[in-house]
Amino acid sequence: MASPRIHILDFDGVYEEQSTLKSLASYVFSGNMTGVRYMILPEKVIEVEKILPERPGITFLGDGEFHHLTYLLLRRIRRPFVLIVFDRHLDAKSSEVLSCDSWLKKALKLKNLIRAVVVGAQKQEKMHGIFFSDPDPEKILKLSGRYRIYLSVDKDVLNVGATKWDSGKICLNELLNVIRSIPKRKILGVDICGEPEPTNVWRVKMSERVNLSILHALLFDELHHVPGNKYLKGKPAHMT
Repeated sequence: MASPRIHILDFDGVYEEQSTLKSLASYVFSGNMTGVRYMILPEKVIEVEKILPERPGITFLGDGEFHHLTYLLLRRIRRPFVLIVFDRHLDAKSSEVLSCDSWLKKALKLKNLIRAVVVGAQKQEKMHGIFFSDPDPEKILKLSGRYRIYLSVDKDVLNVGATKWDSGKICLNELLNVIRSIPKRKILGVDICGEPEPTNVWRVKMSERVNLSILHALLFDELHHVPGNKYLKGKPAHMT
């Protein structure tokens, strides 16, 4: 059976008040799973993999402290691909444990990952396999070449202040323009993280609006303007 198109992993209740987003999901995991935030203990990997989609679709991971789940999604990809990461932080530290600040370095060792293109990183470190870019659609598409694309977005890269961390410098329209520029047939999968504290209701609602805008850019062309349940179900994305 095909994996859910929109998959939500809610480890701390941050999606509870994002009712419109949840109404669009094919699957929602909700539970306080220990040993997953910041890093994944080796004995937890099998348990976590059971709640991940079988094939990458569009997966909401929670806040940035769960960004390392991207690695588990990437290693399921069985064809050559380019990873495009929007993130204020370069999650490429050396670590034996899979963690939210080391997952990218581990991903560079995956045999099917051709290269990673990092957009919006506050600090840039020369590293084999990583290319840095501005949110320039033409440059990013050139770096992706003929390969399929996996897109990973940490919303702390944005200047909208919707996360629990400091904000980045990229505006939402810049991110959306990059997403719209990528031919849908090239997108293998997407994940999105960078949620705020669940108790900050104002930021949660703002974050939901950003999430819906990203979904809208992924699933529709520029002629559609109203994100919502009937629209998203009415015209599915061409994602595999």
